[in-house]
Amino acid sequence: MHFISEDMEQDEASKKMYNLSHLNGKLFDGLEFCSEVYTLFEKIRSEPDGIKKLRLRASPTEKLILEELLPICRYVQKYYRTGRYISVYWIDGNQSYDAKILQKGCYVEHGHYPAQAYLEITSAMHKNEHWTWKLDMSFAPEGISGNKNSKVSSEPVVFTNQEHIEKFAPIVLKQISKKASINYPENTSLVVQCHLNSLYTSDDWELLIDQVTKKLPKHKFQEILMYDSVTGKESII
Repeated sequence: MHFISEDMEQDEASKKMYNLSHLNGKLFDGLEFCSEVYTLFEKIRSEPDGIKKLRLRASPTEKLILEELLPICRYVQKYYRTGRYISVYWIDGNQSYDAKILQKGCYVEHGHYPAQAYLEITSAMHKNEHWTWKLDMSFAPEGISGNKNSKVSSEPVVFTNQEHIEKFAPIVLKQISKKASINYPENTSLVVQCHLNSLYTSDDWELLIDQVTKKLPKHKFQEILMYDSVTGKESII
């Protein structure tokens, strides 16, 4: 007879959590899904060098949490409410979407929202943004010079008037255009997580949304949710 100790069971559960197998390919109530993701995020964050691991996307787990799972949670928490109950089926695979969502409730029954839909996640960031994660201290990504074969440095950057917005809007539009060229299932929503190139006031954010909306490429997404990963500012375009 073989006995499995409580410690062994906990180790096995921890392994499943870290490789995301407890989330991958399983259907969760949307709020339960968010709870699982936040629990894992805080578990990693509380470990020695946990914050650094998250910042550097040290493994596929940290990368997926920050670049897919948290944006999915953002979508769920924006729309989950009485009459619109959302379940999430996240798949870590090569399919054209990142998650399937199932919806029920009176709003769905009356045709306001589809019973089945899909989510695609993307990030909009300056090409040097990843260096800001690796440097102990950095200014705007526009002020970073160097590459992996030389010393990387960060210098202060001064933007005049709306220059930071004018530089960032094309980055967002490029990502949307890239995703719009892909054939997605019907009722797919796009979530754009923005790593902004400076501190944005509420007025700055509105100007960014205005510039993106005016030049928005043709697409078939049900909706596009843009949000700032730091301040939480968000808009539907």
